[in-house]
Amino acid sequence: MSQSPANPADVQRERERLEEIASLDLFSDGVAQLLEDLTATAARELGMPISLISVVLDEAQQFAASHGLEGWLAEAGGTPVEWAFCRFAVRSEETFVVEDATQHPLVVDNPLVRQDGIRCYAGIPLMTSKGYALGTLCVVGTEPRTFSEQDIARLEHLAAEAVERIEQRRLNA
Repeated sequence: MSQSPANPADVQRERERLEEIASLDLFSDGVAQLLEDLTATAARELGMPISLISVVLDEAQQFAASHGLEGWLAEAGGTPVEWAFCRFAVRSEETFVVEDATQHPLVVDNPLVRQDGIRCYAGIPLMTSKGYALGTLCVVGTEPRTFSEQDIARLEHLAAEAVERIEQRRLNA
């Protein structure tokens, strides 16, 4: 990711994480179709307008699947990594929740908040069986929101299903 870790072990782990992403070929034909029903389910079950399966690379975040995405974000299919809320879940390898982006210190100045109206976010890291965070399954909204434990549990289940499908695809290749 653009702010490279200074620790040599962190640099090596990031290199391995990116190699894992490359080995999964997440932007080839058929991947979006494999995952889009999960994004639709996440959006529907949590009552959110947008759900994404993002892949966080070193300089960008790309959307492997999406539901409800419109405008320039849908056309671009991703954002610079500096704008990616998902990068916080990937770096920590933990769930990242923003209930009100206009008040959250990590994202308050983000162009997606200031210009595109993102107000809430919940992202679950997509952890492979090898222990690498590929990106997230996340939901995004335009109104502040509190996410319940049940909401997070449901997203965790859907994220696990996404990883299972991705890894099964690799086994079948």
